[in-house]
Amino acid sequence: MNNKIEILPEDLVDKIAAGEVVERPASVVKELVENSIDSGAKNILVEIKKGGIKFIRVTDDGSGMDEKNSELAFERHATSKIKSVDDLYKINTLGFRGEALPSIASVSLLDTLSRTKESLTGTRIKIEGGLLKDRREAGAPIGTSIVVREIFYNVPARRKFLKSVLTETRHIIDLLTRFAIAYPEISFKLISDQRELFDFKGLPHPLSPPLHKMERGTGREVQLPPQQGDLRQRVADIFGKNQMDKMVEMKTETKREHEKVIVSGFLGKPEIAKSNRAELYLFVNRRPITSRTLYHAVQTGFGELLPKGKFPFAIVFIEIDPELVDVNVHPTKREVRFSDERGMHDLVYSKIKEALTSSEVMPIIEPIEKGVIPSEPPGYKKVKPDFEKPKIPVPPKAESFDRPTAEPSETNTETGTETEKERIQESFFREDLVKHDQEAPIAESVKKGEVERTRGEKKIEEGGVSLWQLADTYILSQVRGNLMVLDQHAAHERILYEEAMKNLTERPASSQQILFPTVMELSPKEFQTLEEHKVLIGKLGFSFKHFGGRSILITAVPSLIKNKSGEFFLKEILTQLEEEEKVEKDRVKAVAKSFACHGSVKAGERLTQEEMSSLIHQLFATEEPYSCPHGRPTVVKISMDELNKKFGRR
Repeated sequence: MNNKIEILPEDLVDKIAAGEVVERPASVVKELVENSIDSGAKNILVEIKKGGIKFIRVTDDGSGMDEKNSELAFERHATSKIKSVDDLYKINTLGFRGEALPSIASVSLLDTLSRTKESLTGTRIKIEGGLLKDRREAGAPIGTSIVVREIFYNVPARRKFLKSVLTETRHIIDLLTRFAIAYPEISFKLISDQRELFDFKGLPHPLSPPLHKMERGTGREVQLPPQQGDLRQRVADIFGKNQMDKMVEMKTETKREHEKVIVSGFLGKPEIAKSNRAELYLFVNRRPITSRTLYHAVQTGFGELLPKGKFPFAIVFIEIDPELVDVNVHPTKREVRFSDERGMHDLVYSKIKEALTSSEVMPIIEPIEKGVIPSEPPGYKKVKPDFEKPKIPVPPKAESFDRPTAEPSETNTETGTETEKERIQESFFREDLVKHDQEAPIAESVKKGEVERTRGEKKIEEGGVSLWQLADTYILSQVRGNLMVLDQHAAHERILYEEAMKNLTERPASSQQILFPTVMELSPKEFQTLEEHKVLIGKLGFSFKHFGGRSILITAVPSLIKNKSGEFFLKEILTQLEEEEKVEKDRVKAVAKSFACHGSVKAGERLTQEEMSSLIHQLFATEEPYSCPHGRPTVVKISMDELNKKFGRR
């Protein structure tokens, strides 16, 4: 091997380092906003163009920099936030590495203008690809304004990995939302392509004088960051008052290893659970973080309150001695490591469970006294309200088991020949008689009809055809001498999925007007997603108009969703669309799957005779009746041979 080890040139080192810190435009915004917060800013304005790919400007009213520091700030490993190795293990600021500004400057065209309150004029510096091009005095307000243009202009291999303008914009919205939650006392404003996306006014805490503490070991007095502002109001400003009303406040304090740890925040009730972790907000000493340990603690803290496949909406703050947490794990400072990971997991888990229990979100099961079994009053019968719509659309004046009149599929080339699907469908609607083994012994209790029905199981008979709903989840029927078991949720998913795909690709869905239109408040990210995909959402049958700020007025919802909440439905679809950008065809399928999954009847929902027969009727009118959109089977056949083997007859 003849290759010699050589020291890399400075510009290449800068670009490698930039790759660790600057992943996308949101990374630039993150580093600049962190510097603004550390400088004591009360107002932060972020302006972007083309998702930040073309232009980013962050302006603050913080302490600013003088001429010397303005230039020194762009030298690698130059920082005002730590002085010694000891400082590295008690970080009280968001930034500290001295890498962000030089990394950003090395892969962009950068201008900075800054002034301190002691200076009469400011300093303007211009840097291109890491090289200083200009430095001069200039008029400026107190604070700092940094402009970053053409990110990765000199690293085309990195630039091609950037996503679309809409996706990059969403990342910036999500980032600033997290900072706005962490620092409610600071005003945050975002303008994208000259359009204001949000403007959250600062909400200082009424009792927030400068706080000080004595530093351990040195006895030196150090100033702490200002007390957090009005978090409750900031959360309501971001997510809407309706969402705020569905949250439980959590504030607990505990002694652990002789250190005070405070766990606080807001926990969403199960009714606003999400399809992913996008709205699980974690903060350690007000730093937005990601942590598998804490994600798991929050998820398990909610436990069985959450439906399967759902994630909690939660805002969790942890205040802990900086010496007990390492924020220097990753260059982006997103991940942290606790000195006692297991202990922190258990603490957060227990505090969340405690908060949910005390707020009566989580039911407390009292032990039943021996021999005392609660029962319903004699003659009790649950009456279904007349105004309640069926969960499954039932054709008017239709015989429950008449064959569907749907036209044959174009893919069926066997003209005049009965297909397998048609045979099974025929059997569902016109049951064949099964010849039972005449020699089979029949228990006396069965002869006398003395079999006790299991809870959740019911038998429905009509016209000599028997249907059972087992555990309010499966529909059982006898078909051509076999037992057919149908999963009601999977079957309804298939029906709604195919209908949604037709709505999205061929014809808009039918809508039902709302007698009393619903006002829906959206978060900045939800509002941006709605604006991007309003045509797609309209095809599903939603009708809405702007109602000031980030609120919309829902005037019509898809007819298919029946008794479901239009607001809940729309939020689920927006969540699906917020995920990483897919090609158009895949995005349409993803939305249709989400629509079908959340609109279909669930396991545990009791269906009427008409609803069960209508479900079967509609399922076998679909193109792919044997599986749901996620690939699970909708129908399982258990043959007489299998049953006979189970009972030892063969």
